[in-house]
Amino acid sequence: MDTKNEKTYTLDAIAKELGVSKTTVSRAISGKGRIGFETRERILEFIKTNNYKPNVIARGLAEKKTYNIGLALPEELKAWDSPFCHRSINGICDVATANDYDLILLWINYNNITQLKRIVDNQKADGIILTRTMVKDDPVKYLKKAEMPFVVIGSSDDKSVTHIDNDHVQACKTLTELLLSRGLKKIALIGGETHLCVTNSRLKGFNLALEGKEKSVKSKVVLDAITQPQIIKATDEVLESKPDCIVCMDDYICSVVMTHLNERRISIPEDVSIATFYRSVMLEGFNPPITGLEFDEKALGGIACEKLIEKLKGKDVQDFLNSDYRLFMGKSIKQ
Repeated sequence: MDTKNEKTYTLDAIAKELGVSKTTVSRAISGKGRIGFETRERILEFIKTNNYKPNVIARGLAEKKTYNIGLALPEELKAWDSPFCHRSINGICDVATANDYDLILLWINYNNITQLKRIVDNQKADGIILTRTMVKDDPVKYLKKAEMPFVVIGSSDDKSVTHIDNDHVQACKTLTELLLSRGLKKIALIGGETHLCVTNSRLKGFNLALEGKEKSVKSKVVLDAITQPQIIKATDEVLESKPDCIVCMDDYICSVVMTHLNERRISIPEDVSIATFYRSVMLEGFNPPITGLEFDEKALGGIACEKLIEKLKGKDVQDFLNSDYRLFMGKSIKQ
């Protein structure tokens, strides 16, 4: 197709071409305001014929929108990779792009939401996606007070907030029950930050599976193992109780535990079984393959973005709990 003679039209150019005002053209495009039927049809036909696409900035000014979505990421991602967040971002980007939105990435942690406040206060985004939830959630409190539309990837007890999450409670209960069915009676759990809701959800699933089995099963739980030295210390601590299985709450903890056990020449699963409540690509290089839970992070991110866009359109939005997880059976637990 020859594009050399194609003409790029602005609102002003369309108005002059058709002998109407710029305001009339704007009303025809937006569908708002009083305008004659024949005039509207003539303008829309001209636009269709000439393949006119409104400038997103001009459209945003007219509709009082930025067509930006703020995506709040945990600040620690600056220091280490998170397959969960990366794949979630892919899903969010796909949905945002399909709906003519752009993403603004920002960093937050549980005691620093300065960048979030700047985005909201300066009206740089129409809505916000929080990629994790905390027990005492300052970002949520701030966004509610600022009356900024938002959704969260995660769960909490705040029923006024739209949550999109995996069913960690049921999934972790299922995996723990599997371990018990294999005859494992001394199970240790190493987990992360207790101020994160996902930690508490996974712990709840673990405890539900152990209910009523206190006499036959011994368990040891070590939480707030965040850094590599803390995880190594937690591993040595639980090994003192001679567990027949160590369950890790996430992929990073599991990777550190596996590496440390290899360095101590502890055989898996002959000496101790290993399982994880979150199995990502981070663990694919380990031998033996690790038994664990797999989730569709990309789909979850896409759903979160869809829910936010629906909210921006004024629609009523319900929470979403994804029960579609996969239990990967590796060779890291005794058969």
